[in-house]
Amino acid sequence: MRYTYYFQDEIDKEPVQELIDILVQMEAVDLFVTTPGGSAWSMDVLMHAINQHPDINIYLTGYIASAGTFFLTDCTQPVYLHDNLEWILFHQGDRPVEGEFRKNPLDRHELYSNLKKVNDEWAAKYKKLGLNSKEIKRYNEGDDVVLYKKDFNRLKIARPE
Repeated sequence: MRYTYYFQDEIDKEPVQELIDILVQMEAVDLFVTTPGGSAWSMDVLMHAINQHPDINIYLTGYIASAGTFFLTDCTQPVYLHDNLEWILFHQGDRPVEGEFRKNPLDRHELYSNLKKVNDEWAAKYKKLGLNSKEIKRYNEGDDVVLYKKDFNRLKIARPE
């Protein structure tokens, strides 16, 4: 029998680690996911764990936003858009600003450059996924891009060769 688990939380350190702790105990898993997104770093860790799992299927349900879209581009396991998936939201990554009251030793220009490179890489992944040129332009301008059910048929969920 396959274990069914429903993850409906932000993609952050604690919820991701709790999910990984559950997944590593199960031989066969159907993972249903609804998420507002969260940390790209936490999502990278989750993708690492999921992509190593011996038998897991991912079902995107409800809505998927922000870092949750990485399931569509970086997951090497089967990913399905469930019938009740309403929308998917894509946007550029951002970083909180700190140092209002004390000096910050971090080079903001270097961090901006790094984040710009990452956002450009995601734009290329989202274009390959099926976002059209108008949507990619809006993404690159910093706007949220929302796809609805009527748009899902053009998505090409990435799989490594």
